[in-house]
Amino acid sequence: MPKIYSEEEKKQIIQRLKEEANILMQEKGVKKTTVDELVKRVGIPKGTFYLFYPSKEMLLFDVAQDFHEQVDEYMTNGVYKIIQDKKMSMDALDFSGCVDELTDLILCAMEITYNSCLKVLLNPDSMALVLSKLPDDVLTKHRENDSDIGEGMFKELAMKRNLNVQALSGAFMMIIFGGMYKREIGVENWKDSMRIVIKGIVLQLVG
Repeated sequence: MPKIYSEEEKKQIIQRLKEEANILMQEKGVKKTTVDELVKRVGIPKGTFYLFYPSKEMLLFDVAQDFHEQVDEYMTNGVYKIIQDKKMSMDALDFSGCVDELTDLILCAMEITYNSCLKVLLNPDSMALVLSKLPDDVLTKHRENDSDIGEGMFKELAMKRNLNVQALSGAFMMIIFGGMYKREIGVENWKDSMRIVIKGIVLQLVG
């Protein structure tokens, strides 16, 4: 007879599955992250996994969505804090005096991304592996709601400055991928190097 889990136990199992999925994706990538290893790490029977997720890919997608929401929330709260601290009018936002604040905000968002499975799923092949196994309704909702990091505000700023929005998104992705060369850049210089590059982008947006 299958074990009956309490609501608290279900929450704990889901949380543990997400934690281990995040770790495994970064260690081994999407393809080599397996249900067998996930359940072994979490300490649950394999059959129990399917009580919570119909597939490995659905779990990986769920984990990625959590981090995506975390980054978006961080960016949104950060922007509103800058607006509040600078006492800006919502009708005429002017970020020209906020270069350092915006730079630090983006830098921290990039660090969240780099230290999570999101950096793995920025690889088109890895993302395709996950999306190929999602139910149609989940895939449709994802396509309707998908947005890049900080897309809202930065897209608007880019358009005002006649900058190519796709190129801007590409620049942010280059920064994230550059984070994978931390050892080559030098661990002690990596964060300062990223800050210089990000500040250059911000200056083009608001300077």
